[in-house]
Amino acid sequence: MLEQTDRLALAVRDADEAATNLNMIFESVVVDDSKDVIANARRVTLQWGYDQLELYEPTGPGPVASFISSGKRGIFAGGFALKEPSLLAEKIKQAGIKVSQQQDRFIIYPEDLRGTGVILSPIRDREKVGLIDNIWQITYTIPNLDEGLNFYRELFSIQDTLTTYYTSKIWGYDGAIAWFHPRKGGPLDSLEYLNPYEHKKAAGRFLAKTENIGGIYMASVHTDALPIVRERVLKTGGGWQESPNAVSTGFIHPKRTYGLLLGVMYYHEFDERRPTLNNPNVWNH
Repeated sequence: MLEQTDRLALAVRDADEAATNLNMIFESVVVDDSKDVIANARRVTLQWGYDQLELYEPTGPGPVASFISSGKRGIFAGGFALKEPSLLAEKIKQAGIKVSQQQDRFIIYPEDLRGTGVILSPIRDREKVGLIDNIWQITYTIPNLDEGLNFYRELFSIQDTLTTYYTSKIWGYDGAIAWFHPRKGGPLDSLEYLNPYEHKKAAGRFLAKTENIGGIYMASVHTDALPIVRERVLKTGGGWQESPNAVSTGFIHPKRTYGLLLGVMYYHEFDERRPTLNNPNVWNH
């Protein structure tokens, strides 16, 4: 069972450029720079709050180069931490999906899982670095909500996780969120699924770009330093958009963050209205 959303991986053309600009906005720092032999890429890891942001720069043919050359932008993989990632990795292998092992972690490339790359790693305690606190949500866009939801719930062994359904008339999609810790005051970690019905809006356009296969559309973080992040984005090139349906919430345009559409918000705002086992139907847009 998934326990934490703990990292994102971006496929980028120039990891040094991306790291420099992302660190300028978020005050993150580079903590690793190594060769990923399986991906045939250089992997630069940023400590990003308590979590991590990985930048994959292709060094030759492979899944990262293919992702970029196909014209895709955005999240190459979303990462989840759990106590025994090897058990879930083995289950995914048994489902016929290719899984690669990298020391104590496992990766599924986007081309092998409906455009949704996955990194499974052990739970780690890390010191916070920079302005971000945590990645709290990873969002998949899928062509069929019920089928996709059932597929991923079974694959990730999260069938018993509280899942809430909603419709966003503003953004034009039907959605569902699987909450890993459905209790007030707990972590917000969750996996969100969007099925667009208005194809000219952002999520619908993203789905069309994937040739209706789907992929990782965006991610969300929470931070007490939201005003500082907003100011950094606005003063260094723009790309900040206020949310029309939530107080003190904004989005950073993917052009500013190397293909990553990023929601930025306060923890307490979403904790106050999160669904729980006793009140599962409060989440609505």
